[in-house]
Amino acid sequence: MMTLRIATGLLLTATLACDTTSGGSLTPEPTSVTEFHISVFNACTDDVTLHVGTSQTEGRKVLLFKLSRDSFKGTNEAVWLLDETEAPIALYQPIQGNQKIKVTADCSALVKDS
Repeated sequence: MMTLRIATGLLLTATLACDTTSGGSLTPEPTSVTEFHISVFNACTDDVTLHVGTSQTEGRKVLLFKLSRDSFKGTNEAVWLLDETEAPIALYQPIQGNQKIKVTADCSALVKDS
């Protein structure tokens, strides 16, 4: 019984600590990240657009071709996945340092890539 409670607690903690958002609030939390490097893979069979910036209106766009990988660096910024109308549909908030993420095969989310 105690093992089940510990496992449930760890699962809940891991879920709450996730830095990927899809469908929820697309407003990034305040962060102290000063530098990050992201390698991103597009598992979607369509080209997608990412927006990298301090807000949804400030920053730069990154076009990621279908089934390809790209990388970029940033500072205190967030990464949004945009739909075909350029509306944000998912948010990834980088952590300090190097990381790998991917656009899911259904083109709807940004998740950590192992």
